[in-house]
Amino acid sequence: MRTLTAAAAACAVVVALACAASGASDLLASGPGTLLRVEVPAPSLAGNLLGDPPIDLALVWLPPSYDGGSKRYPVLYFLPGFGVPPEAFFFGYFQGLKMHESLARLAADGGVCEMILVAPAGQHSVGGSFYVNSPVTGGWEDFVVKDLVSFVDGEYRTIPSRDARAIAGHSMGGYGALNLAMRHPDLYCASYALSPGLFAPDGLSRSQMFANAEAVGQYLDFQKKLSTMGAEDALAALRSGGLGEDLQFTICYGMAFSSDTARPPYVAYPYGASGATSEPDPEIWNTWAMGFGGVPEGVPWHTDALLSLESLVIDYGESDEYPWIATGCKYFSSVLTAAGVPHESLPFDGGHENRLRERIEQHLLPTVSAALCSVKGR
Repeated sequence: MRTLTAAAAACAVVVALACAASGASDLLASGPGTLLRVEVPAPSLAGNLLGDPPIDLALVWLPPSYDGGSKRYPVLYFLPGFGVPPEAFFFGYFQGLKMHESLARLAADGGVCEMILVAPAGQHSVGGSFYVNSPVTGGWEDFVVKDLVSFVDGEYRTIPSRDARAIAGHSMGGYGALNLAMRHPDLYCASYALSPGLFAPDGLSRSQMFANAEAVGQYLDFQKKLSTMGAEDALAALRSGGLGEDLQFTICYGMAFSSDTARPPYVAYPYGASGATSEPDPEIWNTWAMGFGGVPEGVPWHTDALLSLESLVIDYGESDEYPWIATGCKYFSSVLTAAGVPHESLPFDGGHENRLRERIEQHLLPTVSAALCSVKGR
């Protein structure tokens, strides 16, 4: 579930953390509107075992009418995917997409209403956070729903109401948008997930983390290597950016959903030294499966929360390079249907990211605008 190389992603994280540590707040672009890179205090991340500072960097876009006025605005929170800095959505990485310019143009044409756009980094020094609380990487769920929302409402002229907040995201961020909306219906009125990480019942075994013996062997070899190192050297190896895409994803997923605080890599892994030739530990395997599988399986416990959403959309490519994602999205839609939860399932002819600009401009932004603005006459 990667778009940038592991080295580029690691570099982006290191640069972001270095800037944040210096208290930087930068104007990235002006006209249309104002695009800022902002340091967000993150007390929820304090005490993480990676030694990362309790801060995150977010991009905040203020619409053209913001300056010089007193109007308050609804907010769209957009969560990037694994290893992808938010800048990728604002500076043309995906089919030339500049999300803030798209939003300004659509608003000028009357296709959407004006809103504030916020995109946190969502990455720690090893990789993606999955926007969940972890004793290893910190309270990333709490950061998004408490620290970030509180900061944005305190710093900018938002409409500080559940009916004026939506959450969306891509890939890992799509999972986050669904999970957080389901778990915090008091904060968001709409959720839009682009190619979200979701498991059907067999999704974990079909994922790149466990689809073949080589993937299991690669993880166990790296774990053995770390076991010969001191804690500081092991942490440095984790942060190196040279792990390879699938291994880095596996480690970060494990840190998020199946953590072991004893020593790096801080992961409770379902296979032992004999590798994939043995049966996985069933309890640990279930913990891994309930990561991306937790959203579909959580529907019976969160039906009322899901029913309260004004808009719920699952948007995915039927030819996703990770086939388990399309299968997981279809499964989630079927679970929602069985529970009587209104939603839109929008499969399209495409892959994981090759039509992102089109999906965001033609579908996500108008849909979110309808939930945030049109119904309420804003």
